[in-house]
Parts: sequence; structure tokens; C-alpha cells
Amino acid sequence: MSEMISLPGRGLPVQVQRQGQGQGPTLVYLHGAFGLEWSSPLLAALAREHAVVAPHLPGYGASEGLERINAFYDLSVWLDEVLDALNLSDVVLVGHDFGGAAAAEYAALFRRRVSRLALLAPYGIWPKGDPLPDIFGLTPGSLTKLLYADPMGAAAGDFNAQSPDKDLRDAAILRRRQSLIAAAKLMWPIPDKGLRHRLYRITAPTLLLAGRADQLMDAAYIQAFAEQIAGARVLTLEAGHMMPQEVPEQACAAITDWLRP
Repeated sequence: MSEMISLPGRGLPVQVQRQGQGQGPTLVYLHGAFGLEWSSPLLAALAREHAVVAPHLPGYGASEGLERINAFYDLSVWLDEVLDALNLSDVVLVGHDFGGAAAAEYAALFRRRVSRLALLAPYGIWPKGDPLPDIFGLTPGSLTKLLYADPMGAAAGDFNAQSPDKDLRDAAILRRRQSLIAAAKLMWPIPDKGLRHRLYRITAPTLLLAGRADQLMDAAYIQAFAEQIAGARVLTLEAGHMMPQEVPEQACAAITDWLRP
């Protein structure tokens, strides 16, 4: 179910996706750079046991206010206002990709509101050695090879599918363009905005999920990220970077098992 809410004080509209009514804790999910639709398989899997709340970040879907977001701190304040509007005071925060960086920033700044934190291939730090690939300057073919363990598989095919209907095709192209514009505001030219120096503040038990075939964030990157968070646990899935779409059941099982007492 999708609904629109207004943020307290400023009245900014936010589109929120709600799924599930399970007995587990409420999960707040922050999507990656390409938008919430590419996490739909994982959200559906998580919703079998949990209530899942997934806001479209500013500039995505019908959520407005991108012009007010100039730093990850601004995005953290926005998320805090979203949680106020939803009356959620104690949350499990899950984030993928760009949303992983946003989730980690929020957990470092508003740490008393986050009971647990799960990060799926999160952006946010600058690794030693070779820099992270620039997703904004790649051709579609090169981007697909970077994002997926199997660039010829069904998940990659869905990512690149073009509808025979011109209106639907144009709408999909526009959504992709708007998504990259929104992500680039905080990720380009370098997606490291100093998060490394704040990760130590995270006190919530933290799980990091890595894709064994992830060509954006390799094992060394994920390990470097985890080392900055006390007690962080790392699990590796047989997937590429787009694990919420590519291996939703495995990602769901890893998160759900980790949340069990």
C-alpha cells in the first residue's frame, strides 16, 4: 500500500510504501540510488514476518524536498521528521546502496532511535587503493555488468527491460533519470562525505550484507566499513550489488535470522 504523508512543520509531501503486518519489529527500509522499485522483491519477502515501512527518498516517487537536501545530515533530519510523522520511535533500520549510507548516517546521528541496523552493500566510505566506479558515467551495458552477478540473468533483464508501449517506456526512462539526478546530489563526484569519521557513534547492533560478486563494493570495502562499527557482523551472499532484487529470499533470511532473539 502506498500513501502520502506530510512532514510536521514544513508540510513536505513524502510517498511511503507499507507492507506486511507480521509479529516482528517494524522495519524502515531506505532504497538505493535507482529507486524503491528495485527493492520490491526484498520488501515483499520481509513483509511476510514484519511490518515494513519504505519511504521514497526526496526526489524519488512523489516525495518532494530534494532542493533542501545538500548533505547527508539534511537527509538524516528529513528521515527523523518522517519517523515523527509515522509515530515510530524505535526502529530497525535497513538500507541498501545509497540508502545504506543514509541509514548509517542516521544511526550515527540519531542513535537512540535505532534498535538495529542492517546495511546491504552501503556506500559511504572511500576505500584504500582503487576508487569506487562512477555509476553516473557508465553506458547501460557497463552499468549492468557492474551491478549484477549475472548480467544476462532475469534480474538484469528486468532492470534493462523496455516496454513496447512508448508512454510506459518514456516514463521508465524519466524515472531512471530523476533517480540518478537525486542520487548524484550527494554521491557525485565522490560518495564519501565523511561518514567514516562518524561510524564509531553507531551503537545499534549492525549487520552488513556483502555480495560475493559485487563489483562496486568488494570484500575489502565491506570489511573496512564494518571495522568502523563496534561489533558489526558481516555476512556474504552469492549475489552482485543489487541483492534486494537479485537474491531477495537469501537477503530476507539473513536479516530475519539476525533479528531473532
